[in-house]
Amino acid sequence: MPASTAHFHTTRPQPERSTRDGDELSQPLEPADLRSFWDKLRPEPSTPLQPDLDIGDLRTLLSTIIHKKANGAVAMELHTQQCCTLYESLDNVRRTKFLHTLAHEFCAPKGKAREAATAYVDATKQSEDYAQTAHLARVLRDSLTPQYTELFDQINRLPNGFAFLVHMRADMLSHIRLVRDDTACRAMSDALMKKLETWIIGTLDLMRITWNSPACTIEKLGQYESVHAVKSWLDVKRRLGSSRRCFGFFHRSVPMEPLVFVWVALTDSISSNVQSILRDREPMENEHDAKCAIFYSINSQPGLSGVDLGNFLIKRVVRVLRADLPNISTFCTLSPLPKFRSWLEQWLTEGLTNPPANIVSTQAAKQLMDLVPEATTWTMALKHIMDSRGWTSDQPTLSAMEPVVLALGAHYLVNVKRSNCAFDPVANFHLRNGACLHRVNWRGNSSYNGLRQSLELMCNYNYVLDRIEHNNERYVRDGTIAVSGDDPYIARAMALNAKL
Repeated sequence: MPASTAHFHTTRPQPERSTRDGDELSQPLEPADLRSFWDKLRPEPSTPLQPDLDIGDLRTLLSTIIHKKANGAVAMELHTQQCCTLYESLDNVRRTKFLHTLAHEFCAPKGKAREAATAYVDATKQSEDYAQTAHLARVLRDSLTPQYTELFDQINRLPNGFAFLVHMRADMLSHIRLVRDDTACRAMSDALMKKLETWIIGTLDLMRITWNSPACTIEKLGQYESVHAVKSWLDVKRRLGSSRRCFGFFHRSVPMEPLVFVWVALTDSISSNVQSILRDREPMENEHDAKCAIFYSINSQPGLSGVDLGNFLIKRVVRVLRADLPNISTFCTLSPLPKFRSWLEQWLTEGLTNPPANIVSTQAAKQLMDLVPEATTWTMALKHIMDSRGWTSDQPTLSAMEPVVLALGAHYLVNVKRSNCAFDPVANFHLRNGACLHRVNWRGNSSYNGLRQSLELMCNYNYVLDRIEHNNERYVRDGTIAVSGDDPYIARAMALNAKL
């Protein structure tokens, strides 16, 4: 197959635009059907599955590419294309075998690296020939470079090769989550991430995505949305409608597929509940009356995990919105706390009989214990309620839980650290970018996922434009968390932090 006709799974036929009209547009989907909804939109791959993966043939093909045994650039390109086509034809099990072979058999050769290191050390001790030392240092560096990086370089030169590598890395990360002790595959994933970071520089274009964008681009929004699931085409249309924005970074070799994208709601005040955004059927009539831009979901392709694109995207989008809508003065997020509940459950197990003082007020603790007479501490009462069913439908329980969960959420964001940074990954992302912690929101996400992850808690990070650089510098230097607003729970957590 000529290289010019190389197309991997990133260039699928577009769904007909007519599928977004008519009765089907408003049909809601159950959460279990979301993945099949998007999967059905994609046609079956044209290449049939291979009956088996011959590891010997695979080694020969990989060796030909990596060690440049092909005669000429055209032959090398054809062999690389053959390798990509083979990989695309495999099911998940055979792809895992492919990746295992690549990671374990085409890493940096230990023997060659050992010899190069010995030669370099001996030369630095016995000789002052700087030219020879520099040559041996180059040989040592090359010997420590994994062989599979040459394959990545060759694939990146193909049409759509960059997108192919992004999806290949997503497969690597899926394998690592299942087999956590596969350090060779983890090292290969990290090496590819560094390559992708380098190749991305200077190749991204910021584009606004609208309902009139290509159908295949809109399909990707549903496929890659990981924060607030897209349930129907009507759901997508609403998020792209009046007083709503969606922006994405696109790689020039894959102009239809966003690498990272952000959803924005234009509002008259800082939002505290994401359902009010997602289900808003009567958005603002005049966008020029909006005072706030709320970033309520940022997503990137799985294969770009660890590549910091969200920071650049937010800053670029802020510049665009300021130019288009000068009436907007507040740029704020409505963000999840994805690890709050798991942290809280572990913390409760450790502190049930001797809960720490000052995190929760005495009155809030008493109100919670009154609901569970057999509990001897407020932490025992909290765990009992969390483990029970239906508490989110009982108003007295909700009223008693509110001050306790808000206080614990603020404490979690301000005082729970990993090294010198916020333990929560979303908090660390925004605080490192220079945002201020603004407010914690009770029942900010009343969906099942919101309850499962964070007891329905959400928070706002405020990007105060003239404080971003100063906030970033202080957070990176010593972990200082900047605060805006007058949230009493954050103020209490900050006061506790000063005493620690």
